[in-house]
Amino acid sequence: MKDKILSFLFVFILTLFMLLSFFLPSKEISVSERRKLQTFPELKKENVLQGTFFADLNSYLVDHFPIRDSFKKMKSLTASFIFQKKEEDGIFIKDDGIYELSSNLNEKSVSHFADLLLEVQEKYIESSNVFYAVVPDKNYYLYAKIPKLDYQQLDSILFEKLTTMEYIDLYSSLQLESYYRTDIHWRQEKLDSVLFCLKEKMSLENFSFPTHTKTYSNFQGALYRRIANTLEKENIITLLNEDINSAVVYDYEKRIQRPVYVESDFKNIDSYDIYLGGAKPLLIIENPNQKNNRELILFRDSFGSSLAPLLISNYSKITMIDLRYLNSKMISNIEEVEFKEENQDILFLYSVPVINNSYILK
Repeated sequence: MKDKILSFLFVFILTLFMLLSFFLPSKEISVSERRKLQTFPELKKENVLQGTFFADLNSYLVDHFPIRDSFKKMKSLTASFIFQKKEEDGIFIKDDGIYELSSNLNEKSVSHFADLLLEVQEKYIESSNVFYAVVPDKNYYLYAKIPKLDYQQLDSILFEKLTTMEYIDLYSSLQLESYYRTDIHWRQEKLDSVLFCLKEKMSLENFSFPTHTKTYSNFQGALYRRIANTLEKENIITLLNEDINSAVVYDYEKRIQRPVYVESDFKNIDSYDIYLGGAKPLLIIENPNQKNNRELILFRDSFGSSLAPLLISNYSKITMIDLRYLNSKMISNIEEVEFKEENQDILFLYSVPVINNSYILK
């Protein structure tokens, strides 16, 4: 009798949660996972016959399982505070910061990255002012006995291959405090040394680091919800000056013009989108206040989103290309991208995680 009651309760609870998944309001995004959730699949004959309907339905039920986030948080709290696990799914807390364990150095990926840059240079670039810089992940600056990439070997591979580009060393321009505690990215207000380094190497005329700021509170970085923690939330600070305020940004994907910072972007799945709207295949920034006709083409990942505004004062035009979303073979088909021999700088700025997983570049 006891076994029957337990079986009945189990089936009842399972059925109840499944019904709740259908009738409770659906959510479009998961803030904790920073992704869009599966929508309810369309019931069509071909979808049923192909099996996609039931696969999508299963994903929908999993994504919309009632109090799913609460169960995940309970699991994480149990692992951290009861079983004293030091890390969870490769994420760990050290002092007052959250970190992601680095995998081993993928030398083939680093070589592939260098080859891709050389291919882009040979195919498109006419200017002789070509630079590349590596943004180290914040683990580099963490004094702790954790697995770390062989940064020296990474730099050695790039230095050996990228002989036609000038290397800009950013390692000494950064420190642990240059990065967010709960995110992988660097803090814009901490990039004065990086900007000075670029000024020296690229012969930039203007080094007036912006002093006007705007603060956005309650920032939860990409690592914040991936592990149970009691850390305080952070602030995101945007830097402003006359050139940044006057600049016009053209979003090639949406075919719209926008300012450098749009306040509503802070409410996106990733609040780091406050910098130029986040991940974009192609952005073009024009500075009406700068008449030197000097241009910059910046090949970049997400770290470039917060750096580019600080470079606006030095250029009439900045073209930002993200090869994670724009195939390098398609660049020649975009009339908005123009390569010139004179008065144009080329900067390849990529972070260590992307270089170590360069097959995501196209």
